[in-house]
Amino acid sequence: MPDPPSGVHVHRLRGLKLRTGLGFRMFGRHAVAWCAKNTPDIIHSMTVACPGDLYHPHAGVYASIHEQAVASRETARQAILKRWMLQFSDKQQTLLKFERQALAGPQHGGARQILCLGATMMADFQRHYHVHHDRLIRLDNPLMTPAPPSSMLMEYRDWFRSHYHLAPQDRVALFAGHDFRRKGLIWAIRTLALTQAPWKLLVVGLGKTREYVQLAQSLGLADRVIFVGPTREMSRAYASADALLFPTFYESFGLVALEAMAHGLPVVSTRFLGCFDLVERHHAGTIVNSPTDVQAMAHALDALPHSQADRTKLASLARKAGQGLDPESYLKKLESIYQNCLALKRSCG
Repeated sequence: MPDPPSGVHVHRLRGLKLRTGLGFRMFGRHAVAWCAKNTPDIIHSMTVACPGDLYHPHAGVYASIHEQAVASRETARQAILKRWMLQFSDKQQTLLKFERQALAGPQHGGARQILCLGATMMADFQRHYHVHHDRLIRLDNPLMTPAPPSSMLMEYRDWFRSHYHLAPQDRVALFAGHDFRRKGLIWAIRTLALTQAPWKLLVVGLGKTREYVQLAQSLGLADRVIFVGPTREMSRAYASADALLFPTFYESFGLVALEAMAHGLPVVSTRFLGCFDLVERHHAGTIVNSPTDVQAMAHALDALPHSQADRTKLASLARKAGQGLDPESYLKKLESIYQNCLALKRSCG
């Protein structure tokens, strides 16, 4: 682990890794004990095992994660099996128990306030746990790496397309993510089969590809679905595409969508994308209600503009979605949240 920046002190807690229910329980006990001994002014927690004053669940809402893990199964039998597996998983049931405790309120050992990564997370906490809106604070993830200038993006586009044998006139959608099932790769491929234009799909991410290759072949799309694998050249991948196709079943925020829009790409995704309202608010793409609505997503792709002038206009709208989500603005808002939380703690004794 590299040395922390000036002013940051790292305290390591002994315990198991957070891969099992026991690991989460042990970490929670150690973390609570450390906080009781050292009495920090603000406890900002990103793990449900120790919710602290501010619970900041980057992983998402576990009740919704479970719900969508079942929904992402293609058959009723698979859905029943997945539901059964979640019910008998010590880790998953531990996470749900901790989540209920974290949201119960400070008088019951829960968090004072919950930092939500977007509109979807806020709605899910209210839907599953009836959390009062006063305890929910929206704090969108920042865009950590700005997009290169337009001149460089054109160079990236030419390089990437040439490398993967894509013609300049090809219409290309990008799918990016490691968890292929949750992020809806099956439905992205099925969407491609329904487009009027011969769209191609770049799949960037790490995962088992056999069933997706077989699906593409069975739909006659073997030459239109290109598996890139994981890459550090994401700016080149974004630059090479004409749209982000991301039929996700659950995404706590959806940094990939924010990055795509920063690169000028319209987004075709679902209401399970944590930042879906940014797409809608800035008219930077299409949001559908269900990842399985392949007809609507195919129509959205085909409806994207062809002319360079219209594409440039849409790219400008997409880029505006990331304005104000820079790291400096994020830190200023977080500091303000700390100050307000500290004042609330002192007023409550």
